[in-house]
Amino acid sequence: MKHEESVYSSTLDLGTLKQIVRMACGNAEISPVRFDALEDAPDLAVLVEKNSLLGGSSAVQIHLNDEGDHRLIGIVALGNSGLERAWGGARNTVSLTGSRKLAAAVADAVRQHDVDVKQVG
Repeated sequence: MKHEESVYSSTLDLGTLKQIVRMACGNAEISPVRFDALEDAPDLAVLVEKNSLLGGSSAVQIHLNDEGDHRLIGIVALGNSGLERAWGGARNTVSLTGSRKLAAAVADAVRQHDVDVKQVG
């Protein structure tokens, strides 16, 4: 599976960021991401999945880390390659293009609430 990650720094608290993510994702399904005991787990990690009307879906992982004076927001757009989409059919795959749009919607929602947010990765 392909992926593209963007990282942002914000001074908003974790509770506010959770509310912004929920609003930005609309009717998408939100579920926790689990980590094993050897991984450094973020303070909050969720998978956001949204089905399209034409089949297939979009998916992003969102990781929130409290760094004391700021929070880091990692947004990872997920998607199958073109070959995987052709082989598996659009209904059974994740669109990287759609996932990029969903990731951009989350980032834009954070920017609307925090004019000082900075992209750091």
